[in-house]
Amino acid sequence: MRRIRLAGVVLTAALTLATSALSAPIFVDDFQDGEADEWGASGVGDVRLTTFQDNVSLRLTGAAAATTSVSTVGYGQVTVSASLAALSLGRNDACVAEVSTDRGATWREVVSVRAGADDGVTLHRGETAPAGAGDNPRLLLRFRAAGGPRAMCWGDGVTVTGQPLAAAAVGAEPRTDLTFDSLTTGTGFAAPVDLSAFAPPPAAGEPTGRLDGRLVLDVSRVVLNLTVLKDETADTAAARAARATLPAFDFAFVQEGAALIPLQRGPVAAAHSEWEWVLEPGRVWREESDHGWLRAAVPFALAERNANCLHNGVLTFLLQPDGAVSRVALEVASETCAYLKFDAWGMVPARFAPGAVAGSEAAASAWREEVAARLPVRPVADLAGLYPGVDLGRLDLMTPADGDPASAWGLVVDGVHYAGPCRTRHGDYPFCEVLALPSYSTAKSIVGGVGLMRLEALYPGTAAALIRDHVPACARDDAWAGVTLGHAADMATGIYGSTTFEADENAPSIQAFFEAPDHAAKVAYACGEHRRRTGPGRTFVYHTTDTYLLGVAMADILKDRTGGDLYADLVAPLWRSLGLSPTILQTRRTADAVSQPFTGWGLTYHSDDIVRIAGWLDDGALADGRPALDAAMLAAALQRDPVPAGLAGGGPDYRYKTGFWARNLAGPLGCDQPLWTPFMSGYGGISVVMLPGEMTFYYFGDSGIFDWSPAAVEAAKIRGLCR
Repeated sequence: MRRIRLAGVVLTAALTLATSALSAPIFVDDFQDGEADEWGASGVGDVRLTTFQDNVSLRLTGAAAATTSVSTVGYGQVTVSASLAALSLGRNDACVAEVSTDRGATWREVVSVRAGADDGVTLHRGETAPAGAGDNPRLLLRFRAAGGPRAMCWGDGVTVTGQPLAAAAVGAEPRTDLTFDSLTTGTGFAAPVDLSAFAPPPAAGEPTGRLDGRLVLDVSRVVLNLTVLKDETADTAAARAARATLPAFDFAFVQEGAALIPLQRGPVAAAHSEWEWVLEPGRVWREESDHGWLRAAVPFALAERNANCLHNGVLTFLLQPDGAVSRVALEVASETCAYLKFDAWGMVPARFAPGAVAGSEAAASAWREEVAARLPVRPVADLAGLYPGVDLGRLDLMTPADGDPASAWGLVVDGVHYAGPCRTRHGDYPFCEVLALPSYSTAKSIVGGVGLMRLEALYPGTAAALIRDHVPACARDDAWAGVTLGHAADMATGIYGSTTFEADENAPSIQAFFEAPDHAAKVAYACGEHRRRTGPGRTFVYHTTDTYLLGVAMADILKDRTGGDLYADLVAPLWRSLGLSPTILQTRRTADAVSQPFTGWGLTYHSDDIVRIAGWLDDGALADGRPALDAAMLAAALQRDPVPAGLAGGGPDYRYKTGFWARNLAGPLGCDQPLWTPFMSGYGGISVVMLPGEMTFYYFGDSGIFDWSPAAVEAAKIRGLCR
């Protein structure tokens, strides 16, 4: 690299860049001088400079990485660009250029190359302008090979440009919402604001040092402003009033670079009558107008107690290293909840106790590992550039009749997660990657179905065990005679009230099951509400109660075998082995000594969690190179048998098997032969679809949109789906 130094910043002597008039080069490395001394190698594989047709590039093989550090102090509006070429990539291999603004805690993709584009010659270029890259003393740049021993990657043309802060400040938009004065006085928050006010601006400064401690909110006298947009709960007046109050908030946080990590992740049990907190990692940064104070933001959700609705929001506050803290502003502007929608906002008094936090290093390390394990993410708009015929509007399904946008949606193609914006009623959610999403009935697939397949792999014959032998409440008469765990997983027990699709599931009496906080009431309803109508295995009738009983029986079998817990010891270890978020490692349970996992609903996770689970299942559900689930059951559930498996449910083009749905896409796609496609489905408008060609589509909405065929039609423009 030919470069000179000016005022402590590395510059290139001869540089031509397509940047604005105010942009200036901060760092450039084209490796043409035959040196790469400032790049540190790591990982398994080889890192060296190679030459092709007089061009020098940095070659990485296998699973090697090369990292360098750049200072952008004094610059804002920073943009990072890089080029990559690749050769001999396997199906799941990749070459990636990345940038980190928080000392390696999180990485953002600049450009990647995957199988199909690995001709060994073409340099693919990309660029990104990550928040927090400006005025950063340690911006990390990394080339990474993520593949087998034959994989080869060539990195080249790294450029970092920015605007001198004096120039960047000219014409910069001043903060108008949640200003320093607003947060320190507790005023000026009379209505919901665009959620960009809760996110770092482009020219945000990086925090220095490390600020750990406990944040406590004084919620005792706080009543939130609440605008109810939809309420089909029939709640009492007291319950409706309680919605405007908050559970106790006393949580420890750890700062890792610019990340602010809560030690407790996922739903946190609380004594509040309506809500529980779900906290996710946020950010810490500096703004010139904050008079030297740090500004922090934490994404959260209010989880409905004993249910699966999530109301998403962000909180923000100012703080000093000595513990001084402003009011905390919080706003809820979206949800995944079909029957209750509202905006909520307000200011809450707070105190912050800085100091060492037990487990801080483990939490920071776990966060780094969690981020590193995620699929690379690119905006879904990039698909339109890569595949010009794709209609993003149809990929986004449709505008709901109620005008309320989906919480999250996207498509995984060639191992890249093309994520749509996490839209709210007040701007895009600024922490989309950790937006808390409810599983609802997708848990029937990944707890009920996967749990049974796991038990069958460990203890063959489990699926043929009888429900009544493991659920005493179902052994009081002969109604459940001959009904196996496999029948319950197929929702084909022969015990029902009506074969009309979801008539039993939507009957008024079902509320007694869902609202009951204790196991005894739930299992009594599930075993006794309906009578025997036909033999098991003959007729599909959608019953969440069947999946609940499946969970009860599986829990009993596992307890007899190992003394372990159904979710914590059987299912969650699978997600832990995949490096999924801590949020998915717990489940809703009955509020009694039994603590029975709901099994058919009650998980919370991120979009990365569910798409990686889908990909794992699609690839055969391997753990340490061996099947973790019963292979025959998985093949049947995912329609891999020669004859489509499962009973018809919800129409002739739909089937159900071991917790998984399947849809025949031959009609929408115009295929000559049936194309049975497995998918997971959840209440309100949640779909996770394992499309042919190793593509995964997901949509988390709550406006009753379940027809995902328009997205399949668009995905077919990327890769032909008909067989």
